Amino acid sequence: MLINAIKTFLVRPRSTRNIIRFNKRNTSSSTKLTSSYYHHSSSLPFIYKTLSQNFDETATEYANDECYVFKSEQKRYTFKSFKDEVDSLAASLLELGLEKNDRFAVWLPNTSENATMSFVASKLGLVKVSINPAYVGRELEYCINKVGCKAILLSSSVKSIDSLSIFRHLVPELDQQSSTNELSLKRLPTLKHIILTGKQQPPKSLPIHSYRNLLEHGAKISHNKLNERQASVNPDSPVTIFFTSGTTGHPKAATLTNFGMINMSQGLTEHLGPHFTRLCVPIPMFHIFCEVVGVLNVATSKCKMVFPAILPDPVATMRAIHEEKCTAMIGAPIIFRDILAHPDRKKYDLTSLAYCGLGASPMSIEFLRQVEMELPVKRAAQLYGMTENSAILTSSLWTGDENQTRRLASLGRCMPRLEIKVVDREGTTVPIGQQGEIWARGFPIMLGYYGDTQKTNEAITPSGWLRTGDEGRMDEDGYLFYIGRQKEMIIRGGVNIYPIEIENAIIEHPNVSEAQVFSIPDARHGEEICAWIKLKPDASKCEPEDIARFLLDKIAFFKIPKYIRIVDKFILTPTGKVQKFKMSESMVNELNKK
Repeated sequence: MLINAIKTFLVRPRSTRNIIRFNKRNTSSSTKLTSSYYHHSSSLPFIYKTLSQNFDETATEYANDECYVFKSEQKRYTFKSFKDEVDSLAASLLELGLEKNDRFAVWLPNTSENATMSFVASKLGLVKVSINPAYVGRELEYCINKVGCKAILLSSSVKSIDSLSIFRHLVPELDQQSSTNELSLKRLPTLKHIILTGKQQPPKSLPIHSYRNLLEHGAKISHNKLNERQASVNPDSPVTIFFTSGTTGHPKAATLTNFGMINMSQGLTEHLGPHFTRLCVPIPMFHIFCEVVGVLNVATSKCKMVFPAILPDPVATMRAIHEEKCTAMIGAPIIFRDILAHPDRKKYDLTSLAYCGLGASPMSIEFLRQVEMELPVKRAAQLYGMTENSAILTSSLWTGDENQTRRLASLGRCMPRLEIKVVDREGTTVPIGQQGEIWARGFPIMLGYYGDTQKTNEAITPSGWLRTGDEGRMDEDGYLFYIGRQKEMIIRGGVNIYPIEIENAIIEHPNVSEAQVFSIPDARHGEEICAWIKLKPDASKCEPEDIARFLLDKIAFFKIPKYIRIVDKFILTPTGKVQKFKMSESMVNELNKK
């Protein structure tokens, strides 16, 4: 059952009509702010529909236009053909007995099936749960059990990762199950259905559904019940869960609604639509940035989303831009760094790019200038936000061209129909130019963290403000400037990583007494992971390489620290608190001397 976070959710107008009008308040661009609060007034009407309901209307209008291209699968979808796939799969899942609010795990990379499930979930009133395909068994187990998933969609393998073997190792009794209708799995008690993608049929010895078979079956049966179900889904209902970082040692399950997602998509269409004619999307789908800015655009506009490969690949990305004449690209800075540094970049024509939107980790003004000059691209801009607010809070492209420095240096202004402010430790709005925590309020804020009322109440105030945990300042025109993170979260290559989870895995080693994990700046990934480790007094010989090997089946490969040091002591304050920032400085100095 979803946590009752709606009580702490912001108050916003509701109606049984399909459109909700925003009460526009006049804010003149010539009026200079004195307090660090800004709201983006807009006459843009709210859409009071689900993602799937609005997509169906868009698909009817642009039936024969292409909406998705999956280069690695050699698949091209028109709006009509994609809608047909969504409807066919949804009809079969409805027949399997999936009910409203059932959580549905998707453990896949960037595939067509992953995108399809975003709209199937909305159509049936399910909650799509996106899980990183690089997760190992116990990480997968945690995600499924945290939110009680009833079904999972996975592939046999993802590159070198043998996904099906990992899953079977997690539930060895799967081979003894006699029916695909009522699974009974000891470590995954809520899971009742397993669906395997790919052309090959699942092994007959396993109670697993074939995605392909479900599509074929769903295309043949009546869709009357499906239409009835879709019409009954409330736009305010949850539609997706993305796992985000925390300091508790485990990811938190941010729960987002149809209303928030569809209206965020609409706002982005209004803001960036002219650039998104043909959008290249190399960022992973398990990241909220990809889902909102890369997958869901087709719900509100005529556009083509191009996915170069199932996982980030600079050559595939450049080839996709070259072949599809992409007009825009989104991604974390690491994706752009890899392209800029690639020796074959000049072999591909990237001049069709008019806009690049970068987000998911901090970046410098010098780097954004490099993107504009060397790709080249007409405009590069930052997009800032969090999973908890449906991806996007601000865009620096609101500056247009009149102030290039502000466009490249700032996080920009907040999106239409949102409020943003900078506050001190007591939650009081600070004067313009003063540093404080960034807070945001508006329609895309999450319902809450699934199953965690305490963490929800810590993140969202009673009046609906989302505490971002990020430090920033606001100028007199409402533009935000990023300073740093209050939280200890590490963002490596655009992926959120929480140190305490790695620390907990390290101290499972029999020779380890304590561990402290932190980050240092990295030219390629933005941040790289470091670990300082204290051994037990009676420990046998233990080297950094031993720790790295020990972690291979404990955490995903990208969480394993690149730099591991065995130390006698940590750097502490006089009161005994660990000072990770000083450890980070020490590591940087050590590496610079080499």
